[in-house]
Amino acid sequence: MHLHHAIDDLRNPAPLPLLALHAGASASFAVALLPPAGWPLGLACCLLILAMLLRALRAPAAQPGSAASGTALLALDLLVFLLCYALRETDAGWHATAFCILLVAPYAGITRQLLGGAGLAIVASLAWLGLQDNFQAGNAATLLLLNLTGLCASHGQQRQRRAHVLQHAILTEQAVRDHLTGCYNRRYLDEHLLGAELARSQRHGLCLTAILCDLDHFKRINDAHGHAAGDAVLRTFAGLLGNATRRGIDSVVRHGGEEFLLILPETDLAGGVRLAERLRDGLARHIGTTASFGVASLACTPDSRAPGAAALVAAADRLLYQAKHAGRNCVRAAMLDAL
Repeated sequence: MHLHHAIDDLRNPAPLPLLALHAGASASFAVALLPPAGWPLGLACCLLILAMLLRALRAPAAQPGSAASGTALLALDLLVFLLCYALRETDAGWHATAFCILLVAPYAGITRQLLGGAGLAIVASLAWLGLQDNFQAGNAATLLLLNLTGLCASHGQQRQRRAHVLQHAILTEQAVRDHLTGCYNRRYLDEHLLGAELARSQRHGLCLTAILCDLDHFKRINDAHGHAAGDAVLRTFAGLLGNATRRGIDSVVRHGGEEFLLILPETDLAGGVRLAERLRDGLARHIGTTASFGVASLACTPDSRAPGAAALVAAADRLLYQAKHAGRNCVRAAMLDAL
């Protein structure tokens, strides 16, 4: 979960304040560079940039194509600036300085895409170079050199930032995951997961259900086929649990050994029992072994005091113990206040 968020953050488009600043600066420069008779063109350019900026602001950051929309807006900004400059060639030195300021946005990584920023900077530089006469060749060469320097600096900074973010995300993910099955570990359950879900359920008056499941006679698998075969069974069981639960809502925790705990927000006791029975049937068909399940549910209300987070797991553990003593390969369930 943490690793996916970090990758999404690296892929997201530029922060909107920077994008708005760049669009506003481009529109201001465009209007300032136009001759008095060109105000209709300047007004049209400003309105077009404003419309694209509003569209970028309203689009969700995770929506596909949002990064491309930001890049298109930057390209439009630079195109408008070059068009206005072509209509008024005086004060070329000041124009070159303003244009360098505008080009900081693409090659400093506003789009967070090196190729996109490089393409914008190089194309804009070549276009600016084509507008120069022989006397402005020095300014054009200087501008092109600045762009190339900026691109190299941007590339190095992006590589360092990406490596740092990914390394931090990987370490964080490893700290909360079980190395064998990929499920959450007991430490993450006790320090964050269960307390947070219980607090959210209490705040919104929702049901919270926990299912504690244990593979029956797991020691026989290790004794007969070896620990490698036992590890394979655990990974398969963890995959079965993950596929049967709601991604991004439910949580699968390796509680210890061959025990797994499912935390099911917004799920009542009947829903927990249905899931446990489906898992019990699927385990027998896909893995060839059986498991016992203890299902405990809690109906939270905002105006009542909820029991501690550990009480829900303890109740599921007692129900699992009852299922074991009832002959295994069965489900025992109850509401927490009925135990």
